[in-house]
Amino acid sequence: MNIDKIVPVFRALADPVRLQLVGLIASGERCNAELAAELAVSPATVSHHLKVLRGAGLLRERRAAPYVYVTLDQEALRRAVMAVADQKSTSKLKAQDQTAKVIDAFFDGDTLRSIPAKRSKKEIVFEEILRRLPPAESYTERKLSKLIERYHSDFCTIRREFIMGRYMSREGGRYRLAQRGLAVVGAR
Repeated sequence: MNIDKIVPVFRALADPVRLQLVGLIASGERCNAELAAELAVSPATVSHHLKVLRGAGLLRERRAAPYVYVTLDQEALRRAVMAVADQKSTSKLKAQDQTAKVIDAFFDGDTLRSIPAKRSKKEIVFEEILRRLPPAESYTERKLSKLIERYHSDFCTIRREFIMGRYMSREGGRYRLAQRGLAVVGAR
C-alpha cells in the first residue's frame, strides 16, 4: 500500500469523534441521524466527520431517500493497519516516501533540474528516468541520447551513469537494459 493512501487514513482516525464514529459504524450500517443521536452531537458535525472518513477511503455509502447509510470498509482499514504493522512494511513505506521526496526535489515535471551529487539520490533519479523511457529491446546511442535529453541536457553523463550503475550494457554501439535496469522497469 502506498504511503499517500495510508496517511489520510491515520489522519482521519486521529480525531476522537471520528474514532467513536468508526466504532459505531463497525457494528453495522448507520445513517447520519442515528450517529448524531448516539454521540449527542449535531447532524452537521457528524456529516463533517463522515466526509473526512469517506475521503480517507474508510466508508461505503448507500442512499435510501431521505437518508444516506454508511458502512465501514473493514478491508481498507485492515490494509492501512497492516501496512504499518511490522518493520518490513514500514521500511518499504519509508523508502517510498524518500523516493517521492527526491523525485519532487529534482524534477520539475519532466525536467531534471540537476543531477544529484549524493549516490543514493542519483540512483533514485536515474531509476526514474529509466522508468520514463519508452520500452525497447535496445537503443542506439543517438536514440538513447535524444530520449535522455528530454529530461536533462547532459545526456552523456546520464548515459555513462546508466553503464557505470549497471542499469544498461553497451555492445556494438547499442544500449540494452541490464539485469538491474530490467528490475527497475519491471521487465516491461
